[in-house]
Amino acid sequence: MKNRLPLFVAALATLFITLAASAQGEWKWAHYWTGGDGSYGDYYNKIINTAFDDEGNIYVYGTMGGSPKYDENTLQFTTSAQVLNSNKKSILLAKFDTLGNMLWYKVVKNSGSYCTPLWMEVRNNRVFISGNVEMEYVDYNWGNVWLYYLDTLIRGAQVHAIPVENRRPPYQTGRWTFFAILDTDGDVSDQHFIEAYSRERYLQGNEEVRVVSPLCQSGEETNLVHWDSNGNYYVYSPIQYSGVETDSLTIIVDGDSNKIYNLFLPGNVSPNSYNNACINNAILYKFSPSGDLIFHKPLVDHTDGIASSYQFTGDSINRYFYCRYSGLSFDEEDNMYITGRMELAENTVSGGGLLHQYPVHYWWDSIHHLTANDISSAYACNFIVKYNTDGDVVWSNQVYTRVQNPENFVTVGFNRSQVNSNAVYVCGEAKNTPNTDSNIYFEQDEENTIGRSSIEQERRAFYAMFDKTTGTYIKNDFIPNETESSLANAGSASPAIVNNQLVMLATTGKTSKQIGLARWCIDGSFIDFAPAVSYPVSYCGTGPTIINNSGNVVCTIQMIGDMAFTNNVVVNGSPATSNAVLALYSNPEFAQPFVPDDSVGIDEYYQNREREIYLYPNPTDGHTTVCGYMYGYRSIELLDLQGRKLATLLDSPHGTDVPEIDLSPYPSGTYLVKINFERGVSVVRKIVRS
Repeated sequence: MKNRLPLFVAALATLFITLAASAQGEWKWAHYWTGGDGSYGDYYNKIINTAFDDEGNIYVYGTMGGSPKYDENTLQFTTSAQVLNSNKKSILLAKFDTLGNMLWYKVVKNSGSYCTPLWMEVRNNRVFISGNVEMEYVDYNWGNVWLYYLDTLIRGAQVHAIPVENRRPPYQTGRWTFFAILDTDGDVSDQHFIEAYSRERYLQGNEEVRVVSPLCQSGEETNLVHWDSNGNYYVYSPIQYSGVETDSLTIIVDGDSNKIYNLFLPGNVSPNSYNNACINNAILYKFSPSGDLIFHKPLVDHTDGIASSYQFTGDSINRYFYCRYSGLSFDEEDNMYITGRMELAENTVSGGGLLHQYPVHYWWDSIHHLTANDISSAYACNFIVKYNTDGDVVWSNQVYTRVQNPENFVTVGFNRSQVNSNAVYVCGEAKNTPNTDSNIYFEQDEENTIGRSSIEQERRAFYAMFDKTTGTYIKNDFIPNETESSLANAGSASPAIVNNQLVMLATTGKTSKQIGLARWCIDGSFIDFAPAVSYPVSYCGTGPTIINNSGNVVCTIQMIGDMAFTNNVVVNGSPATSNAVLALYSNPEFAQPFVPDDSVGIDEYYQNREREIYLYPNPTDGHTTVCGYMYGYRSIELLDLQGRKLATLLDSPHGTDVPEIDLSPYPSGTYLVKINFERGVSVVRKIVRS
């Protein structure tokens, strides 16, 4: 195996291309952690999410295997060799300073089963994390099983000594999802543990039994979590369930008998149903800071277009689909933007008959839905859905695909999104069969196609832009194909936005592969793709990208073997297992607004963008939003038609994303909305309060 894995050689240096974006930009440092992997292709060492705090420190959340090392040094989070060496997928949270020094780290590790990270956010000097944990409960293993939870080693024998009625997570056997809040020193200030009891009930002897699972049932990166500005937390998780609608899914928070919630889900699957399979769906949960369940809402309300002969009696939702999620972003009002895809089951089932009648519709509610037009979109129907803080769908949109010959293929994969000003940007990758009738398009009337002429079989990274307020598709763009060897632009991770620039880390290349930063202006115009690393490796993937206002870019890469960046920044990674790489690129120009047109100055560029600012809706019955390029606004005022100030509606220095304006306290009539920018100019727009 080692003969097939890459070794670092000096000759690679000739392949490294200095970032063309600016001579001032350079890679500052790169570090990695590694540990044991699972079976072939099951790479344990990976970064799930990264974040900056207000001081520029970096927080990293991910997975690791057994006997973990940071660079060449063993991570000694416990003196027990058994804990350290047990090769199970585990959770690692670490903090770095701007020089790349690891300041502290926390671990969640189990000797008997996986611990999987779900999400991490940093805001207001607090670190929010979530993950799935299981404490083994088989009797014959009581003395040998342990769980290392953050700073505490919990042994099965200790738990076994506690009366069952007194056990609470993490001192409890079973499977649960945890939500923890830490300060910037890594100390836990609050935490909650949630477990879910299946709605399917069966007898074990004379006792009724239900399966107990974490609230988030699947692995990392498919469960989306967000803490809002008030400390409420939202959990968006796929779920498989069987049983009948009259039986409940039961949620228990912190093992508290006062926080037991019975949830009734659509769909009726009896144990004797076809293939004994479960219903696939997803649920959006909202919990208060104290762990009280505020609401739960299934993702798919109902479906149509799935052959009625295969529906189950009494079903309000059919089980022949699968939910896959790729990302979550949110705006300053805590509206959530979920990206993902729906997959239909096979087109026919044994016993004959078509399973689907196209088009297939997945209804989010009674108004909004996702459409699968034909067999091409049955495989992966990509969507973006906006939810408000009440869990209501505001709008939804999607990528459409179509083929005439089922032997051809066309696929699109949405990754994570980013919200800026009045737009939502989604990164992704697309490919189809060349010279065929396969097609990819962003509008249902098959306008704005991105298929035959622009994608030649190999995957290509792209972004798509949607209006934040209405969900309307605006435009998309690909990393251009400049040479034959760069036909295989593979999709990236989450995009980052700072100072009028959209940046994403992507891989490209067919034989000699490269990783680099692709940049667009937020108006959608392509700036450049600047390769930073070349590697002849068989496995390499990109992860989240983040930027702060100082021009520092944190990039994450998962790879096998060594890797060298420009500016003599080198990672001497393990050649035998996966490596999670964290690298910092710094460019002072990223700290300044980008002007795409060299023929105009910065003032003229601002003037052109500010002319495009508008209010939506207008007229309004009370609430409206300022739409357009809002970089550096200082305040928003309400004036009468004579220009007299009535109120300051918003006061947000250095703002870029404008919250909703509330005019409901004011009587019907016509007003002026004045937007004041830091650079000393103002924009005035007329608004009608109906």
